[in-house]
Amino acid sequence: MTAVEPKSVLEAKQWIQRIVVGTVGVEMAGTLVKILTQTLPH
Repeated sequence: MTAVEPKSVLEAKQWIQRIVVGTVGVEMAGTLVKILTQTLPH
């Protein structure tokens, strides 16, 4: 087992953060769209 480079660890954390933020952003956007469509007169 070789020691993991700090740079690669930081990069991995950044990617995970991007994925998490992106997923949450999509979910929030979907919720907002639902709320907006429900409040609009049909």
